[in-house]
Amino acid sequence: MTIVHSLPSSAAVLDHFNVKNAPAIQVGELYFFSGMTAIDLTTFEVSEADIATQARMTLENFRSMLADLGLSLDHVIKVNAQLSDVSEFAAWNDVFLDVFDAPYPCRTTVGAALVAGKIEVEIIAATTARR
Repeated sequence: MTIVHSLPSSAAVLDHFNVKNAPAIQVGELYFFSGMTAIDLTTFEVSEADIATQARMTLENFRSMLADLGLSLDHVIKVNAQLSDVSEFAAWNDVFLDVFDAPYPCRTTVGAALVAGKIEVEIIAATTARR
């Protein structure tokens, strides 16, 4: 097991909010990523935009974090999403289908009271691309 203590794209955000967890942990050929919301990785501002914009921003943050490890969204095999309002699932689904290409990753979406934002996403990526 390898604990990824810092990723260039997210290190400043974790430091800014004094978050003390690994952004990712590698176990064998899998990377397990901590949850992420729609936060600007430069200004540290949490987006107040609509769910679609927040979902896209969150997935773009993961794209940057994956790139730090030499991976891409094509390596994502599982997506867990928590929505503050499950009635906005259709908007989340549209973004998911736009950002990921078939064959799509496995996915779970649930409703949850969130600390910040309208969506929180966590992912699992493999060292081998799914497509």
